[in-house]
Amino acid sequence: MTDQPGYIVVPVEDRISIWETVEPLLPAVPRHPDLLEIGLVGWRGATREEVAALPGLREKHSGPLVAVLAELPGPRGARTAAARLEGSVLATDIERALIPTLNAVAVGQCIVPRAIRQVVDRPPLSPRERQILAMVVIDFSNAEIARKLYVSESNVKNHLSSAFQKLGVKSRSAATDLILDHESGLGPGILRISPDEALPEIG
Repeated sequence: MTDQPGYIVVPVEDRISIWETVEPLLPAVPRHPDLLEIGLVGWRGATREEVAALPGLREKHSGPLVAVLAELPGPRGARTAAARLEGSVLATDIERALIPTLNAVAVGQCIVPRAIRQVVDRPPLSPRERQILAMVVIDFSNAEIARKLYVSESNVKNHLSSAFQKLGVKSRSAATDLILDHESGLGPGILRISPDEALPEIG
């Protein structure tokens, strides 16, 4: 006979209508006051709005919170998922990862998917690396970037090599795809450059 888990899962907030998918995956456990109640949150991707609602959710539910995320969060959301939730699961992995995550949270562990941890742990890009990557995205060659930034082409190559290593890519096309993928969370930090880092005029 399979041991019953020492917890039940209760919906706390569901912005992505995930509960109908989650409920059939959960073991049937009668509600009992001695059981730990793990609150389930369905979020788009730990957006700024969703994160801002977290204190209210804590007031509503005093037990651990586990979020199911429809999208891989950006850096800010990834840090929140890692530091302020007891567990998180990407919706794409829900059938494989939900129950192990709940079991771990029930015994006091905090669980973060590897993909979210990689976002949190990604080394920061320097201002020059971000500037050069933005120019790569708009398809400037290394020589064009060097001319517009008044640096040597070897200097551009060195910055790109460092940036590629930080991003975990090996080519300009792979870097561009990653930056333009909204799930990576990289676009806003690279493509919205501050006035002090503004690109030279094209011409």
